[in-house]
Amino acid sequence: GLKADSINKPFAQQCQDLVKVIEDFPAKELHTIFPWLVESIFGSLDGVLIGWNLRCLQGRVNPVEYSIVMEFLDPGRPSRSASSLTVPCTTTRSSSPLLGALA
Repeated sequence: GLKADSINKPFAQQCQDLVKVIEDFPAKELHTIFPWLVESIFGSLDGVLIGWNLRCLQGRVNPVEYSIVMEFLDPGRPSRSASSLTVPCTTTRSSSPLLGALA
């Protein structure tokens, strides 16, 4: 299914696929795929899936992938993305632990 398909795709394609899934799913039903989305991005607790390996992502080393992640996680993004899965907040990049770590 979705999980197996995304593992073998290039990073940019994985991100585009997730955006499409988020945009295509009815907002009221996103909770049904939320665990899969979290594992796809952050990895699984058992370590089988590494997700996007955000801990190692650096703008100087991988500027394209870094830019893709920052856009995907940007709460100001106009379309539905990962940021739309959470309760709206006024978190900035510097005060967000995840985005602050990526900056």
